[in-house]
Amino acid sequence: MVNKLNFRKIDFFSPWIIAICILIFLAMGYIGSFNYRFEYPLNIQTILTVIFGVIILIIGSLIIKYKIKIENKNKIKISFLSEKLLLSLTLIAIILQCVNLILIGGIPLFNSVLKSNATTIIWRISYLIFLPSLNILLAKYYKKKYLFLVLIGSIVYILNGYRTSVIGVLGSAFITLYYIKKISRKLGIIFIVSIVVGGICIGYIASQSILNQHWMLNPLELVFYRAGFTLEVFQRILHLAGTTHGHILSMIFSSGSPRTFIGNYVLTDNVCLTSTLFGPVYLDFGIIGLIIQMLFLGAFLKLLNKTAKVEKGIFIGIYSIILIHTLIWIETGPTDIMIWIFFILGLILICLNYKNIKKV
Repeated sequence: MVNKLNFRKIDFFSPWIIAICILIFLAMGYIGSFNYRFEYPLNIQTILTVIFGVIILIIGSLIIKYKIKIENKNKIKISFLSEKLLLSLTLIAIILQCVNLILIGGIPLFNSVLKSNATTIIWRISYLIFLPSLNILLAKYYKKKYLFLVLIGSIVYILNGYRTSVIGVLGSAFITLYYIKKISRKLGIIFIVSIVVGGICIGYIASQSILNQHWMLNPLELVFYRAGFTLEVFQRILHLAGTTHGHILSMIFSSGSPRTFIGNYVLTDNVCLTSTLFGPVYLDFGIIGLIIQMLFLGAFLKLLNKTAKVEKGIFIGIYSIILIHTLIWIETGPTDIMIWIFFILGLILICLNYKNIKKV
């Protein structure tokens, strides 16, 4: 029988959850590739490469776990982030997203043409403001009524037609509430069901609105198909390792569409492709790039995780955002400059907290 006290001490949202989710995604992709996409299932090289990446991630996390501890002596005070300011910024972000929907002339969720033009500069600014404002507000000044902002934010970003932003909102809020111990069994079930069902439904509805495509798969089958197809793209990348020489990385921090470039380069077709957490870096730098990326993710997330559990507040909010988007990257790949901005913000917070970081 599991000891309840020990069970409660488990940190379900440590960086190890990324390793678990990668393996789950691999299993789903194997099933998807076997039933819906491939003449043959994923090959052993693809499977072993993914498992190797998971092992490197765990090593990076363990290095921080056993080498560094966080003390609580020099508490960081960021006084300008008042409750009123955070609430105002959250509402402004929601308004900006509503304005964006009005300006593009419709609801992208039901129109693939509108969806292709939905991620405007207004949308980007809105998302960059909304996520940190909401999560820091929940982490520092939690009130039950603020859960209504999570609901409203989820709805307005659902209308944009992208699963990632909705999962980002619901997932980060769920993780924040988990760390401030405001997740009851009922609320936890509501969040988990909303994230799973919402992600599946948005993906299915959006797929049905694509012109010249007629899907015969049901919503659940489509999830397995997408996992299989994404891993197929990575499988093709394995034979092109290091051939783009950092071009995708440069596109992330400049201009252009890295996913469209991957579509052109890997499949010689002008399509936007997801290629797993490993795809872009493997295409740019091969196995060495993969090792560096996964070591960084494991170590960085573990350090921020340990700091958040000591410092609370803003650290919990930012960690929640970074963790949920790293989980999203398992499918999509780390090609979003907006999310790297959150990583930079996390790095700044760690640097501000350097006096409390001690070697074991």
